Amino acid sequence: GTDTDSCHTNAQVQNNTSRNGIGNTIGTINDTPINGMNSIKTTASFPVGTTSNVPAVTVINQVGTRKTHVDSYEYMEVGPSPPAESAPNLYDSYDETYSESSAQLCNDIIRISLTEQMRQAGGRLTLLECFELSDQITAEELFRITPFASNSSTSPQSASSDINIATSTALKAEKNICFLWAAFLQKIHVLKQCVHLGADVNFCDSNGLSALHLAAFSGSTECVAYLLSNGLDANLQPKWYTPLHCAAFGNSLSTAELLIANGARLDIPTNKHQCEESLLHCAVRSNAVDCLRFFIKKGADVNSLHRNGTNAIHLAADLGHGQCLAVLLECPTADTNVRVRQGDKQMTALHLAADEGNLDCVTQLLARGADVRARNHRGFSPLHLAARSGSTDCVEALLKLGGCDPNVIDFDERTPLHTAVGKSETAVEMLEILIAWGANVNQKDIYGFTALHLAALDALGPCVEVLLHNGADVTMKSRKGTSALNIISRKTPASLGVIQCKLDAAITLTQSQDSSSREVELELDFRSILQHCHPREISYLNTFVDDGQKEFLQHPLCSAFLYIKWNKIRKYYIARLLFCFTFVLFLTLYVLTALAHNCYNGSKDMKETIQEQELCQKQSIFGDMLRNNPFVIEMQWMVLVAITVLEICRKIYGITGYNSLKHYITQTENVIEWFIILSVFVISYIYTKRTYTWQNHVGAFAVLLGWTNLMLMIGQLPVFGAYVAMYTKVQVEFAKLFMAYSCMLIGFTISFCVIFPSSSSFANPFMGFITVLVMMTGEQDLELLINDPDGKDPPFLLEISAQITFVLFLLFVTVILMNLLIGIAVHDIQ
Repeated sequence: GTDTDSCHTNAQVQNNTSRNGIGNTIGTINDTPINGMNSIKTTASFPVGTTSNVPAVTVINQVGTRKTHVDSYEYMEVGPSPPAESAPNLYDSYDETYSESSAQLCNDIIRISLTEQMRQAGGRLTLLECFELSDQITAEELFRITPFASNSSTSPQSASSDINIATSTALKAEKNICFLWAAFLQKIHVLKQCVHLGADVNFCDSNGLSALHLAAFSGSTECVAYLLSNGLDANLQPKWYTPLHCAAFGNSLSTAELLIANGARLDIPTNKHQCEESLLHCAVRSNAVDCLRFFIKKGADVNSLHRNGTNAIHLAADLGHGQCLAVLLECPTADTNVRVRQGDKQMTALHLAADEGNLDCVTQLLARGADVRARNHRGFSPLHLAARSGSTDCVEALLKLGGCDPNVIDFDERTPLHTAVGKSETAVEMLEILIAWGANVNQKDIYGFTALHLAALDALGPCVEVLLHNGADVTMKSRKGTSALNIISRKTPASLGVIQCKLDAAITLTQSQDSSSREVELELDFRSILQHCHPREISYLNTFVDDGQKEFLQHPLCSAFLYIKWNKIRKYYIARLLFCFTFVLFLTLYVLTALAHNCYNGSKDMKETIQEQELCQKQSIFGDMLRNNPFVIEMQWMVLVAITVLEICRKIYGITGYNSLKHYITQTENVIEWFIILSVFVISYIYTKRTYTWQNHVGAFAVLLGWTNLMLMIGQLPVFGAYVAMYTKVQVEFAKLFMAYSCMLIGFTISFCVIFPSSSSFANPFMGFITVLVMMTGEQDLELLINDPDGKDPPFLLEISAQITFVLFLLFVTVILMNLLIGIAVHDIQ
């Protein structure tokens, strides 16, 4: 949606319920629209190696660059929100993007990875299937079976019946992968047989997982003890994880205890590229409550921020793992207000929980004293993010338990009410909750937008109606001067019915309690009009006029208000009208006496021509009086200056009745009146004790504008208002038509200048254009076509051209065009 205030873009606050936070689960795909582009983030559970056919973890960022997990992470810095006037739906997005992908071990991922590696090595997939389905067949027997051509569905029973088939030596890779497979399946006897048949105890797959890692993940203490006895290091970390990390992912408490007893360290982070996480992170990701409690007991630091900028509390709050969060918060040293350190992002655990709508986590954090007033890098409080997430439960918890201020503002001066506006199913309920807790429905942001502006810009009719029902001001304007009513009338016109209902509700009719009386009492409640009347009582109704909703003025409540208002101010307006009449009258007298006939200069016996002296006298008694008594003119000017000073005071005080100085100076009435005021000092004689000819021109325009302004003021009286309004309406329409037909008038002007070069009326194009305008009214000068009997006749062809052009002008302009203008004027009057 593009508007006067939004080019946002759709900027506005988007209530996107899906975000790519630090705790994305397995295989989630995030599709969030940001400023017209689709930012798609795909995260996998486990970063597989480059030698595997399993799709690598990919990130498609906002500019469409495809990155794998082994590349450097790149993120587009978008900076602050653009002005809402340029991108209304900008605000665009409140979504936060974190520079981390979820990395998590699970049974399915390990199975797929080992299967693919077996296939790439050219090994037999039937071996893995047989190991899993049968406990009877030994590893030695299976390794001596000839591989079946692409038949991976051979059953263990069929394999046992074909043992006598010609055998071949098993591949070394086949043995090593089966060795890993046995550790994963917790089959200690197969594991030992593989070692006996030549499998490498130190073998790791392409993902850096050894048999010790897989045994620790599966919870097989026998396999772990056997492998440790064969010399494997408890802190082995070929690539990403140590065996203890894998035990945490598998929530295998017994193997974790065994590993720690054999020297496994708690402080080794995952060795992911630029994204190291602690052992507690791994336990939280897999929701391994038992392991998490054990690691904390063994001294793991719950507040430690690792290279990825988060601690375990942040991750648990973001993922919504309430049990893990409870275990973490049980630690006496747990700090709920530690902030995320990812670039300039300053999120607390409460921010993350609120942003994801995790009620259980929010409640636990509030119980442990989390700071509800904490701000992130954009000034969002947890309440902002909870309102954006659409979680009404979280919002109520923050308001009730946390005591959040419902009018808290961010760095753009937006409240949670702004963020609650959106397309989610809970948006209306969210707005009602915030308003019930005292949210200001008319709070503006730094761009002048209220929540009503944002709801209207996104054509969210239900949100608009809720805000209107709760007192949202439709007259509020943005920094560009666009009112909420203007947007509503274009985007959600059906919501205008709420305004009508509010006006209807302000009128009540009560019948007398006396059954014998027929009297009724009509009560008019003007609060619906006056509560949004800043800076003037009439401002609310003026907005209806400015935004093309004049029909609301015909409502009985508005009509009654205007009637009462006029009765109150009528005497003041008439007084002002008389004052302006006196001002214009004295201005006219001064211009006529001092300037028009040059009487002031003549009264001072200046060197003038006889003709100039005659201009003042003209055989007039009044002229002689002015010439002989110059103080009369001086007194006129002094009275005029006194009245002008009073007018200046009135105009300066009138500035307070406007929203801004810009609004004041853009009013035609103010421009005209200030020109007249300044002209009084411009046409004065006091500077050089004489007047000049150029002052006559200024005075003439000042007098013309003064009487014109007086006409407009008279037109505001109810008696004459309709007639002046008709005049101004026709004037505007005529100006439009004149612009449309001006080219034809210019063409006739040039033609007449060429055809009648000797005529004084067409001596030049400027004089010719004025003559054409006069001829439009019907004043046709036929003498142009009559030849001078004493002069030489023009050429015959030129005479024919003149007659044809004159007739065309008569038909096209005088007849057709003028009647068209008259018809349009009549139509507008009707």
